[in-house]
Amino acid sequence: MANDDRRSEQFVREVDEELRRDQLKALWNRFAPVIIGACVLIVVITAGYRGFIWWQELRAARAGDRFMAALEEIESGDRARGEAELKAISEEGGRGYAALARLRLAGAQAASGDKAAGLQAYDAVVNDTSVPGPLRSLASIRGALIALDIGDAAGAKERALPLNEPGNPWRHAAREILGTAAYESGELRQARDYFAEIQQDAESPADLWIRSGMMVSLIDGQLPAGGNPENAAEGEGEPAGGSDPASAPDSQNPTPEAEIPPQ
Repeated sequence: MANDDRRSEQFVREVDEELRRDQLKALWNRFAPVIIGACVLIVVITAGYRGFIWWQELRAARAGDRFMAALEEIESGDRARGEAELKAISEEGGRGYAALARLRLAGAQAASGDKAAGLQAYDAVVNDTSVPGPLRSLASIRGALIALDIGDAAGAKERALPLNEPGNPWRHAAREILGTAAYESGELRQARDYFAEIQQDAESPADLWIRSGMMVSLIDGQLPAGGNPENAAEGEGEPAGGSDPASAPDSQNPTPEAEIPPQ
């Protein structure tokens, strides 16, 4: 009787196992194409992604080589050929080097005397949302400097003001531009405030801190003693060059070379 029970239990187990195998086989036959297709798709997507990354790195490396070669040609005297290569890079060199090439070309236009074209080129970089943020900020600073150079104080303020924010790495250069623009416009108190901000910022570069201190002293010498607002308004209406020009830094070049990378 006991042997019959054991045989019965073994038979039931064998039947259950056979049923499970049949069920698993049926599931595999039903979903095998989907599973295999999903695996193949994952492999293809992964390979495609890695290939795209490799292609981008290769393209960036080639653009970098072309960019450096173009700069070397310009420095060696073949300016036309170098600038032609920069123009080609700006159109097909990817986000980073294309933007650098555009900045370099804008600087070349301004340096050649066509400041209006250079300013327009810098503004085009600023307004291009595909350009990385730091390069757009650099274009704003350089555009503001050109605006100062051509006497457009309002344009310089408009370009530099958005960068005058706590934590912005370009705030020091922006404050000097804003202060210089206000000074050239005869807005002495506002100019003093911008230069004082540079003095109060512990992260201000040393040379910029020194120049801002000189400007604060210069402006204090032009404002009436005691800070009478009415008299101050009269002082602000006077030409900005009322004091000894030898005591003031060159307001046409407010930003030190350390603040802006070479073009």
